[in-house]
Parts: sequence; C-alpha cells; structure tokens
Amino acid sequence: MEHKPIAGQDALVPPDADVARRYLDAADAVVGRRVRAIDRRALARLQILNAAITAGYLVAFALVLRQSDVLASQVILFTFLVWGQLASGMAQRNGMQWRWSSSRWPLLLGGGVVLVGAVVVFGLVGLDTTLPVGMVLIPAGMVLLGIGGHGVVQLIRASGDPRPARPSRISLPASARWGTLLVGLALGVLTMLAGAPDGVLRSVITLLVMMALLAWIVAFSTPVGLPAVGASWRWPHVATFLATACIPVGLVSGGDVLGDRGLSGVVGGATIVVLFAAISFVPGRQSRG
Repeated sequence: MEHKPIAGQDALVPPDADVARRYLDAADAVVGRRVRAIDRRALARLQILNAAITAGYLVAFALVLRQSDVLASQVILFTFLVWGQLASGMAQRNGMQWRWSSSRWPLLLGGGVVLVGAVVVFGLVGLDTTLPVGMVLIPAGMVLLGIGGHGVVQLIRASGDPRPARPSRISLPASARWGTLLVGLALGVLTMLAGAPDGVLRSVITLLVMMALLAWIVAFSTPVGLPAVGASWRWPHVATFLATACIPVGLVSGGDVLGDRGLSGVVGGATIVVLFAAISFVPGRQSRG
C-alpha cells in the first residue's frame, strides 16, 4: 500500500502484511453486509409490481372521474395511498435508502418526466369525456413502459448478484398484527361505503373514514404505521391485500355489473375483514441483519 504524504507532514509508515490483510478482511466484511442488507432483485420486482398497480389505479381512477363520482375517486385514491405506504416499508426492508445523490439525478429526472407526462395525459382523459374511453390506457401504458421497464432492466442487472440468505419466518409482532387488522378493517369499511347508496350520510361517513386513514398515514413512523406493517409482511399478506383491494375499486368503477351494489358492499366488506383477521396469524418475515 502506497501512502501519499500531506504537505508539511511526514509520510505514514506503510502497514505490514498482517495489518494490510485485516484491511482487506474489513473491506470484504463491508461488501458482505451490503449484500445482506440490499436485495436488488427484490427491489426490482417491487418496482415492477408498483408500476403494474399504479397503471391499474390510473385506469380505474380515470374511469370514475369520467363519471364525475367524487366519492368513488376518493375510495380509489386512499386505497392506493395505503398500498404506497405499505410498499415503502417493503422497499426499506430490502435495503432501499431515500438519499439524494448526483448519480441518481438522471434516473430521478427520467422518472419524473414519465410521471408528469402520465399525469397530464391522465388529467386530459379523466376530465374530458369527449375523448374516447380507450385513451385511459395511455397513461397506464406510459407508467408500465417507463417505471416497469426500468424495473425489468434492474432485475436483469441484478441477475448476477449472490442470492441473499432467506430471512426467517416469525410470528407477526403484536404491533404488526394489529396494523394488519386495521388495514383489513379500513378496506372493509371502504368497501361497504363504496356499495352504499348515495346520500349525505354516506358522504359524511366516507369523509370521517378518509380523515382517519389520513391520520394513520401521517403516523407512518409508529410501530403500527403502514411502512412498519408492510416491512413485516410476506407474500401471503401482500397477495391478500392486492386481491381484496380490487373489491372496493371494482365496486366504485363498475358496481352496477354486480347487481345489488349495497349487498355486494356488505358481503365484500365483511369478507375482507375476515380474511385479514385470518392472515394476521400467518407468520411474517424477519428484518435483514
């Protein structure tokens, strides 16, 4: 190892072979900790999943906006916000760090351009009912190709990474179990409200539920916050959320197809609560060391 002396200071004594070997061992240990802490495959898969979910919500949101159904759009929006909070916990669990760096600016700029373009097209399609309804697929396609495509590239790049050790399965902590139950209760209530007949009472109750959800989202750093809940989930919990989230979204975007919308809302909401009560006893995953 060659040291460059600082002006006015004596050169450092080069380390002997034993010290140099310990330096190399320490460097290897840092690389090992990074591999254990960051799972680039999982982050890429999560990005692809987020792109697909965002595309689906853009389509549903645009459809209800074209119908001028404000309450329906709120149900869809808050369901999507809940997923966003859960997904942020999953991303942090797999090693994603929300830090700004110069190397990330091109990626952030490109992602921002895609999102802004998708939002502009989404606004035009959702608010201008004279445009063909099929155009709701354009912003969804932009998100899938832009964000999802980048996730595919990241997944290919991570194909050569050593596979990290599979985290242990553990029973959900009490806070995560209660948080999981609250997620099911929130989705169940939203589903019942989505199927309820229009009226002042429905509007007031929906507003109260939205305010409670907003308060919960603001309390993201608490043990029962949505990011902490999402970080403890495994695939059965995620699959249950995605399947049950389709029920209120389906009711508000095409509930007439289901027949009695009120009955569908009650049955669907009760089913969601029962499913989440059961899934809260399914083991979660331990955080990476």
